[in-house]
Amino acid sequence: MSMRHIMSVGENLLTGVQEDDSQPNAVDLRVRDIFRLNDEEFRLIGDQKVHRGSVKMEVDEMGCWTLQPGVYEIIMENMISVPAGYAGWVITRSTLNRNGLFITSGLYDSGYSGVMAGALHVKHGPAVIQRGSRVGQFLMFEAETLSMYDGDYGVGKQHDKKYTGE
Repeated sequence: MSMRHIMSVGENLLTGVQEDDSQPNAVDLRVRDIFRLNDEEFRLIGDQKVHRGSVKMEVDEMGCWTLQPGVYEIIMENMISVPAGYAGWVITRSTLNRNGLFITSGLYDSGYSGVMAGALHVKHGPAVIQRGSRVGQFLMFEAETLSMYDGDYGVGKQHDKKYTGE
């Protein structure tokens, strides 16, 4: 597998990158919003999905969320456009890992364009995170592209409208 720094592939592929976000092998991602997952049943039957739903968490007067152990949707400040011949994924910054917080994210396929999001797992004790903090890193790698992304998420898709305010 050949890893590529996204900034060497194209500067306009990832929005919201601040001056100190570019790291030696990845680009830091900053948190914009956090949603608490509902306890409702999730259903995946064939291609039909019924999501649990979620409730937007509000920040306090310092711009922070206080999160109890559990699973949350985490939305990054960044938007991505993955070109043909590439794919990528989000990993957790080591500071969160060492403190019992983990981000899991699906693969960003060639052709995906839109919101960057994942699940934030708070595994050990409460956590306070300020909006705009660096929480994840985006890794991009060269990948054979058999077709371009045509899924349920991304720019203009119904699911992402709650994240982008469309």
